[in-house]
Amino acid sequence: MPVQTVQATRRRRTLAASEPFAALPPLRPAQEALLKRWLAAHVGSRQWQTLLEMAGRDQLELAEELRVVLLEAGALCVKEQFIAGQWQVDTIVWADVPTLQAALGLRSAAERDAERDAALQALRAMADTWPWAVSAVQSCLQARLPLAVVQARRGLLDALVLWRQEQRFGLRRDFALQARRHTKAITAAEWDWLDAHLPLQDFGIARFAPLLWLGGQLTLATDAGRIEVGTLGFCAVPMQALESARVPVAPQRYWLIENRASFERQAASVDAGTCVVWLPGQPPSDWLAAVARLLDLAPAPCAISCDPDPAGIAIALRAGALWSERSLAWEPQHMALKDWAAVATTALNDFDHATLAQLEARSDLPDALRQLCADLRAAGRKDEQEGWV
Repeated sequence: MPVQTVQATRRRRTLAASEPFAALPPLRPAQEALLKRWLAAHVGSRQWQTLLEMAGRDQLELAEELRVVLLEAGALCVKEQFIAGQWQVDTIVWADVPTLQAALGLRSAAERDAERDAALQALRAMADTWPWAVSAVQSCLQARLPLAVVQARRGLLDALVLWRQEQRFGLRRDFALQARRHTKAITAAEWDWLDAHLPLQDFGIARFAPLLWLGGQLTLATDAGRIEVGTLGFCAVPMQALESARVPVAPQRYWLIENRASFERQAASVDAGTCVVWLPGQPPSDWLAAVARLLDLAPAPCAISCDPDPAGIAIALRAGALWSERSLAWEPQHMALKDWAAVATTALNDFDHATLAQLEARSDLPDALRQLCADLRAAGRKDEQEGWV
């Protein structure tokens, strides 16, 4: 449609289409992509220089063409200034930002506000459910954060819930891999936010080199000397050190204990010939590799003690697979109904029931653990091993 001057002075004028805006004209893919960038902000007018900078040097001609096409369609009007003997574009004014955004498949300001409110409401519900999340949630509610930031932080808190439910333990890269499928996907600013509001170490998310906690009877020999891991009750061995270590005499058996307090208590009084190993929740790849190396150096059968709950069964299976892969015997210990029925205090939740169903569907589930699944379902309750191991 024709373009006309709708307002003018000696130094300023406004150009607009002769008819009201009705619909976007057909656009080439590159034009549409640029227009989406221009309309991402919910503002009625923009400085032309700002829009040119958004286009970049390689698309200046495309930006000029797009402005002309949109002006002729009535999608915008152009404010110009008379400078150095010629009219120069100063500002563009959009005809109808929500309508233009809808035509391009962009969310309007109202839609984005509704999404943001929903995300904040979900965070409030999380704080009501998980007391440990209160400080992190309040930090999001007190700041006027962009929607993308709110959603990203909520996603990290959701990942922490799952991490805790599955009783996981590992380095920060392990948590990042679970949360966002890449070990470096959590930004430094996000780690700072998590550190400021949550005790990540208490959540089993470690910052430093991974350690294998050992107790009881085991000798590790290196070119620099020998270590009796049970001399002081228990000790932490850098997992990397096992790559060059030797075990002169294999233990008679290994005993893997999930609960940290139980591990420390048993390491101080374990029977001769037993090497006690702390089994972190949902053992990470570093731990699995270190224990695999230890088994290759000194093979022996194993007993595994985990919390008598669905997550504990899954942890025992993952650790026990290291022994199965080497045709070594392993069995659960202190996980049967007689060990925990009198002290079970926590009701199974929806996550527990879903995990039980997945476990019972596995063909490789040992009979003792299959029976534990049935006992847990019948009792409707679970507990932590610290009460009796």
